Amino acid sequence: MKNYDYLVIGSGIGGLIFALEASKKGAVAIVSKEKLSTCNTEYAQGGIAAVINKEDAFENHIQDTFTAGAELGKISVIRKIIEEGPDLIDYLIKIGTDFNKENIRLDRSIENIALTREGGHSHKRIAFAADSTGHEVEKALIARVRENANIDIYENQMAVDLITQHHVYETDEFIPQRTCWGAYILNTENNKVTAFRAKKTMLATGGGSQVYSHTTNPEVATGDGYAMAHLAGARVANMEFVQFHPTAFYSPTGDTFLISEAVRGEGAILRLQNGETFMEKYHKLGSLAPRDIVSRAIELEIKKRGEKFAYLDATGIDRDKLKNHFKFIDYKLTKRGIDFTKEPIPIAPAAHYFCGGVLSTVDGLTDIKNLFVAGESACTGLHGANRLASNSLLEAGVIAYRASKHPSMDQDVEFPSIMEWQDVGEFNENEWVIISHNNEIIKTIMNGYVGITRSRRLLKYALKRIDNIYTEINNFYQHNPVKKEVIETRNLAIVAQLIIRAAISRKESRGSHSVIDYPNRDDLNFKKDTII
Repeated sequence: MKNYDYLVIGSGIGGLIFALEASKKGAVAIVSKEKLSTCNTEYAQGGIAAVINKEDAFENHIQDTFTAGAELGKISVIRKIIEEGPDLIDYLIKIGTDFNKENIRLDRSIENIALTREGGHSHKRIAFAADSTGHEVEKALIARVRENANIDIYENQMAVDLITQHHVYETDEFIPQRTCWGAYILNTENNKVTAFRAKKTMLATGGGSQVYSHTTNPEVATGDGYAMAHLAGARVANMEFVQFHPTAFYSPTGDTFLISEAVRGEGAILRLQNGETFMEKYHKLGSLAPRDIVSRAIELEIKKRGEKFAYLDATGIDRDKLKNHFKFIDYKLTKRGIDFTKEPIPIAPAAHYFCGGVLSTVDGLTDIKNLFVAGESACTGLHGANRLASNSLLEAGVIAYRASKHPSMDQDVEFPSIMEWQDVGEFNENEWVIISHNNEIIKTIMNGYVGITRSRRLLKYALKRIDNIYTEINNFYQHNPVKKEVIETRNLAIVAQLIIRAAISRKESRGSHSVIDYPNRDDLNFKKDTII
């Protein structure tokens, strides 16, 4: 057993900011499934939305966020997070984040930060580092973490379960409140599980878009935080709202990657394969409409033509500006033989971001005592039914920082007797097909039946299939020593169940949840969160 004051599961912006701030109070362990940089933050291209332009105002950003979220977000939460946006930018600059510069003076002490605009935003307010903002943020945070003597880093380690009442010997008396005392951590290189005991645990495991076969997310995004928290008894909220990014590079082989929304912010236009524009039919902002609207429009237009992709045309943007701002995209496209200064980019929507998650306060508090959550793992009330572009890193950073300053961080903890992990049986290689086969089936079912546009009949059919698959996987899990692939497939099945159950319960279309049986919004009955 390993003992720490603070355990951080996940190594994106939320986990690393929490770790840095918590290290001022005690010993910290960071657990990362692969390398520290293998996370959704690393892949974030666009930037961080914050009101630092004199021509902008907090109220504008608040309204843009509320509107993009189909008016399901919590105004008080939105206000708190957005008003702390400038402080987050200042914090990231001070730890070494190198944002793009422009020779202008902005509000507060922040000067010369270049700003761009993305879909759903009424003003230029996106601070960025070319088209690799997440990479730049991760680089700065990882450098500070690695030089911090109070932080231990555990790479290639995966959380299996949160340690709660399920895993303690209640020999003296019952513990009345559901409480977290750390987690069981699997070393994926030797398949050994160790209990990490901690006073406070931060769940910052990112999203779960690997539950879909077509996604912009890295392979590690298997919904581990949602699954562990749900199994431990925490509530999850709004899991039906899975945001599909409208402009993922289309490849017949499935070799996709994100084409940043900032490309449209700089003037790129969506076109059909015949060259026609179409977004003006769906929203007054055209190609800069909120993501849910753009994704549905693209899907509708290409399906009715029997096509598999549309185009993003950036040829009208100045060549030097395009190549300097979007170096990563340029590199990726050039490898595939595309010069986006001269020809349009083939694109199609792909699963990108979970607007729901583990129910939490604006300070990252969950239903479970001593358990915090931040980033895409959390449902704070910021995003509502659809996330506004570049609000994700903003939310993760602000919530993690607030959590690290919460008064409960200083409270001492009396630990019960925690069970050591017990492996069961010998690994059954003959039954490995249960895991490998079902992993692919889950993704196929979700992509086909629980995608951008849904029907209740197919949702119910999908739930029956996924329930049966979960039973098979869980039975394998209960009778075999744990492996990374087993845990990930179990977690994907749980996440799929949560998405489908939430989608079935919402009998309306709102934000990123669109169901053909109920094509309109129903504010009277469903202007509320879906809580499981």
